[in-house]
Amino acid sequence: MAPTLYMVYPSPPVRAVLITAKAIGLELELKELNLTEGDHLKPEFLKINPQHTVPTLVEEDGSVIWDSHAIMTYLISKYGQHKESLYPKELLKRAIVDQRLHFESGIAFPRMLQIAGPIMRKGKTSIEPDDVKLAHEVYAFLEKFLDGKKWIAGSHITVADYSLISTISTLDLFVSVEENIFPKVKTWMKKMESLGEYEANRKGLEMSRETIESKLTKKQSTNKSNLMVPSIVNVQLSPTLHTVKMAPKLYMIPYSQPVRATLMTIKALNLDVELVEVNLLNREQFSSNYTKLNPQHSVPTLVEEDGFVLWDSHAIMAYLVDKYGKDDSLYPKELQARAIVTQRLHFENGILFPRTMDIIRPVIYQGVKTVSSAQIEAVKEAYNFLEKFLEGNEWVAGKSVTVADFSIISSITTMDVVVPIDAKAYPNIYSWIKRCEKLPYYNLNKKGLDEIRVLIERNLK
Repeated sequence: MAPTLYMVYPSPPVRAVLITAKAIGLELELKELNLTEGDHLKPEFLKINPQHTVPTLVEEDGSVIWDSHAIMTYLISKYGQHKESLYPKELLKRAIVDQRLHFESGIAFPRMLQIAGPIMRKGKTSIEPDDVKLAHEVYAFLEKFLDGKKWIAGSHITVADYSLISTISTLDLFVSVEENIFPKVKTWMKKMESLGEYEANRKGLEMSRETIESKLTKKQSTNKSNLMVPSIVNVQLSPTLHTVKMAPKLYMIPYSQPVRATLMTIKALNLDVELVEVNLLNREQFSSNYTKLNPQHSVPTLVEEDGFVLWDSHAIMAYLVDKYGKDDSLYPKELQARAIVTQRLHFENGILFPRTMDIIRPVIYQGVKTVSSAQIEAVKEAYNFLEKFLEGNEWVAGKSVTVADFSIISSITTMDVVVPIDAKAYPNIYSWIKRCEKLPYYNLNKKGLDEIRVLIERNLK
């Protein structure tokens, strides 16, 4: 019996899964939900997926996986071994694919939603310069990723291409990818469109196009005069950042949530890693030296002795466990268990981290003194999701500690600074936090948390 996929065609994450299934020749039983009628909020669906998202995959044995990235990597690992290159087993190649997947879930897809949401749900009828800036920043990152590469993650097509093409082709409906500005991205899109499996993207994309065009009355011009790309600031880094002598080396700042999660993983694995601080307040992450390592100019960034560079905490943690772990308990190899951990990592990247940063970035960097009611409600919604995940589980992905706990505890404890967690309202989360605090490596979260707490509390009223 084929796996069942709960879906709607216009959804970019759904389309990414459909492209993947077509690429490996897997027939899925498709169950289309009517989101406008609230099918995803009905009790029967919430029992399957408390996060009430599409796509959601249900196997014949009743096992459930949601989040497109978790589903795609699971399907390749279980049903697509004849096309292993789509999600390679070789650690360095897989780590790059994972980073690109997290770029899609944490950067590209949220920014697409940021542009689409007001148009699709709030009656906005035009694309404004701020929308163009958001889209161009995504395209500019991709332009860097594609420098010297045929595909998003290297010389071969992977699930990272499938994931990103579904979002980028949708984003292109709002803010066009101009060939004279982003030639590599445009060439990549044309190559994707020539693939047989791309047919699985077309139906939903055309449905999206019709809806978007019916709502927009004005589309902002995207010429060079209004091009907004990530700026590169000529800032000198501390001397230790100019050469790579030992491995592995982690560029970091202690108060960063992703850094704290990575440091907990490193400690749990008992690894000896050289730490190099990057002063974000002084914008060292934008220096030419640093952007050569990581064009996304984020922390943490890992550099191995052989010069291999990897960024995004989720990709780094998975890579470190796979390469250096004495066992796989922190990131299990069993496919369904790993898929759940992967889903939780993307939940942190796509839900928890952005909602936290939506509050603390303006507070720390822009002098904002208050937290809006809408921001508070968004955080409480995230708490509700996590409370459900922890029902019947000691840890966020099951009965054992995994890298998902490290990732989520860093965000949840930061959220707690601005929206305190009520033990009565969220007993599962409260108990889980207490368990995390007893872990022998939790102090690596606490140290950075104390630093960020000072930065937040001195700015908030």
